[in-house]
Amino acid sequence: MTDIAHLIDTVICGDCLEVYPTLPKAKMVFADPPDNLGMKYDGYRDKIPDWKYDVFLSKVIHMVLEGKDTTDENTPDIFWLSFYHHYLPCVHEWTGGERDWKQFIWYFTFGQHRHSDCGNNYRPIMRWMKKGAVIYPDAIRVPSARQLQYNDKRADPRGRVPGDVWEFPRVCGTFHERRKWHPTQHPEALMERIIKMSCVPGDLVIDLFAGTGTTLRVCKRLGIDCIGIEMSKAYCERIDQDTAKGGD
Repeated sequence: MTDIAHLIDTVICGDCLEVYPTLPKAKMVFADPPDNLGMKYDGYRDKIPDWKYDVFLSKVIHMVLEGKDTTDENTPDIFWLSFYHHYLPCVHEWTGGERDWKQFIWYFTFGQHRHSDCGNNYRPIMRWMKKGAVIYPDAIRVPSARQLQYNDKRADPRGRVPGDVWEFPRVCGTFHERRKWHPTQHPEALMERIIKMSCVPGDLVIDLFAGTGTTLRVCKRLGIDCIGIEMSKAYCERIDQDTAKGGD
């Protein structure tokens, strides 16, 4: 991987649909595209007709899962996609084929409250894996109820591998990790679980929508190589500033 050594722990400024095909194979790719809800992103209009967004989302998924040709030699072992639940039908169209897939639910606190109806407190995260791809569930074990509540001697001292509903609070404005110059942000703890389950030091992660640089920060802390892609020059500059300061 010496030919991309200069790209490790950096963000490439550009459109992921153009930049990603130029990069080498990664062990894991992560994507958290804009949700088409009208958020105020720099340099991107986050409100287009649903059919256009479906086309955009399908292009992203096709690019990662299908690669440049009919073979999958250059496609990642693992692809995680975090997306707005309104587009579940579009994403589920990609759950057939040769890859194993699993849908996770990120349940978050501090969701937006509504008086007129129940508010949204979850986000689907889809994972596609090649047959035989190696993952590391032991790396994300958590204390079990047997350990925490029941003092059960039968409890596995290592804890338990969590289920497919993951609870993490949204990143609020008062949180230390919050980057207020960007409208949205995934929690570092959520990204750490995704990355630790998928990768070990020496593996490569590519984040298609770097945003605030969360994936880059977490990978650097874990000693895992990462390349981010972000179309906003302003966000890229902010990420570079974070990197220069150590990413705290």
